[in-house]
Amino acid sequence: MVRTTAVGSWPPPFGQRPALRPFWRGEVTEDDPAVAAALTQAARVAMDEMLACGLDQIAGGEVFAPDFVHTVPPRLTGVEAERLRDMARGQDGVAVYHVTGTIDAPRGLGHARGFRRERAIEPRLDKAAVPSPYTIGLSFPPPELTDAVLADLGRVVRAEVADLVAAGAVEVQLDAPAEAIACAHATRSVDELAELLAAPFEGFDVRRSVHFCLGDIARKPSTEVQNLRSLLPLLQMLDGRLDRAHVECAYTGQWEEHGLLAEVPDSIEVVAGIANVKEKPATRDHYRAQIEQLAAVVPEERLLVSTSCGCGRVPHDEAIRLNLELVRAAR
Repeated sequence: MVRTTAVGSWPPPFGQRPALRPFWRGEVTEDDPAVAAALTQAARVAMDEMLACGLDQIAGGEVFAPDFVHTVPPRLTGVEAERLRDMARGQDGVAVYHVTGTIDAPRGLGHARGFRRERAIEPRLDKAAVPSPYTIGLSFPPPELTDAVLADLGRVVRAEVADLVAAGAVEVQLDAPAEAIACAHATRSVDELAELLAAPFEGFDVRRSVHFCLGDIARKPSTEVQNLRSLLPLLQMLDGRLDRAHVECAYTGQWEEHGLLAEVPDSIEVVAGIANVKEKPATRDHYRAQIEQLAAVVPEERLLVSTSCGCGRVPHDEAIRLNLELVRAAR
C-alpha cells in the first residue's frame, strides 16, 4: 500500500460560489459574515469529498484562492497594478504589477487564515500550502524582480509559514511552478533557487514540502519543456533542507524519466504526481501499473502518490473520479 496525498486546491462547491464571487473579485474581505460562512461551508464540503475519496492526507481545498497565486498580489502593499488579472484570458490574462516600495503583507497572504478556519472544523487536516516567493513574482515584469524584491517576497512568505506553524500545521508546502520552469529553461541558478525555497522554512519545526509542477493556468502548462532531468540538480541541492518533494510526473517526457527519482536524496520523500489534472482521469489499472514502476525506483516508505497539481480547476466530477481511481490503485 502506497500513501496518497492531496496537493491543495479543490473545486469550490457550487452551492457556495454565488456568495464567494464578490470575495474572489476583491469586492469584500473574509471579514464579511456571509463570506466567512460560505468559506467555512465550502471548505467543509471540499474536505469531506477528499476524505470520501479515501486520501490518506487531505488539504483544505484553498476555496479562498481559486485562482492560485494570482490571489496574492492584491494583498500586498508596496506594489501597484498595471493590469489586473483576467481569468477569462487564461495565460494571456496574468496580472502585471510594479513595485512602488518595500513589499509587505499586513493582512497576510490568506493561507494561514484559511488553515485556521479549516482546521477548526476538521482536526485531521495537518497540511497547508503557500506559493513560493519566486512564484509570487510571476506577476512582476522581469526587470522588477530584483534581488531586493525577491528578498521582500521571501520575508512575506516566511511570515506566512510562521503563522501556519503557529496555527498547528504539521506540514507546509511551498507551491513552486516558477522554480520548476526556471530549471527547465535554465534561467536561474540551482544555488539561487535552492536558497529561495529553503530560506522560508529555516528555524521552524515543520515538515518542509515543495510542489514542483510546470504551471496550470486554464488547465495548460506554462512550458512545453517537460522532463525530470532539469529538476534533479535542484532536488539534490535541497538534501537536508527539504522533507518532501512533490514532483509532477504526468507528462510523457516526465514519466519517461521517472527512473531518475532514484537519484533524489534519501532525506527527501517523493510524492509522484501521476494523475494528470489536465486530462480525463485514467483507469485504476493504469495508475496501479505506474505505482508498481515507481515502487521499483523509490522505496515504498519514501513514496507517496498524488494528482499532478491541485484539482481546483478540474470539473467537479472529474476531480472526484481522478482521486478515487488513484486511491484504489494505491491500495
